[in-house]
Amino acid sequence: MSTSYRSVPGVRSLHVAALAAALLLLPAASFAQRTSVARDFPLYPNGGTPDLVVDPQRFVAQMEIVDRLFEPGDCAIAEGVVGAPGYRRLLRFDTVLMNRGDGDLVIGDRSDPNNPYAKYFVFHACHGHYHLRDFSIYELLTPDGSVVIAGTKQGFCFEDSFKYEDGGKSHGYDCGYQGITSGWGDWYYKQLVGQWIDITGVPEGEYIVRVSINTGVSAPIFDEGENRYPNVVEVRVRIPSPRKKVATVP
Repeated sequence: MSTSYRSVPGVRSLHVAALAAALLLLPAASFAQRTSVARDFPLYPNGGTPDLVVDPQRFVAQMEIVDRLFEPGDCAIAEGVVGAPGYRRLLRFDTVLMNRGDGDLVIGDRSDPNNPYAKYFVFHACHGHYHLRDFSIYELLTPDGSVVIAGTKQGFCFEDSFKYEDGGKSHGYDCGYQGITSGWGDWYYKQLVGQWIDITGVPEGEYIVRVSINTGVSAPIFDEGENRYPNVVEVRVRIPSPRKKVATVP
C-alpha cells in the first residue's frame, strides 16, 4: 500500500491508494502496523499541542460491507446513522485517532461546567450517554468528488486505547477525564453504532470513502498547532452489486 499527499483548498488530506474487486482488506499484525504508521507520522515539536490524524492502515485494513437488520427502536435510527428500519447495507471501518503532536489532547471532565468544550457535549437519550458533536464526517463520493452520502459520527469517549511505537507512558485519559496522550491513539472499532456509511441502494461501482476529523461547524474544535498532518483520509473502493451476498451480522 502506498500513500500520497495532496493539497486541497481549505482541507489537508491523506489519500490511500487502494482499489480492489470489492473492498481492499489488508491483514497486518497490530504491533507491526503501529510501528510502521508511527514512522510515517513521526512525533514532532508542535508547541505542546496535539496533532490528530487518522491511522490510514487501520482504516483500510478493517473496511468491509455487511447487511444488518435494524428494528424500529434501534438507537442507530434515533441517531440518524441509518436511513430507515429493516435490512441496511453498511460499509463499516475502524477509525483510530492518532495524536502525533508533542502535546496531549486534553478534553477533561464532561460534567465540569467550566469545561471549554462544554457546548459540544450533547446527551443522546437512546444510548444514555453524552457525545461530542461535530467532530467528524463520514462520506461516500464518486471518483470525481461528488458527494453521494454524507453523515456525522459523534465522538463518544476520547481515551488512550493503545500506544504507538514512539509513545511514552499514558497519562490515563478515559471516559471520566477525556483526552489522548501524545504518541497514543483512540480506537473507534467498526462494530460501534455509526462507525459506518449506510450504502443501502448505492449502485455497483467505484467510489471514494472519506473521513474528516476535528471539523467543527465553522472552525475546528481542538487547537492542533502547526497541524502538520492531514485531518482528512480517503480511500478508493469498488462497491459490489447489492444483489451479491457479502456478509450478514445479527
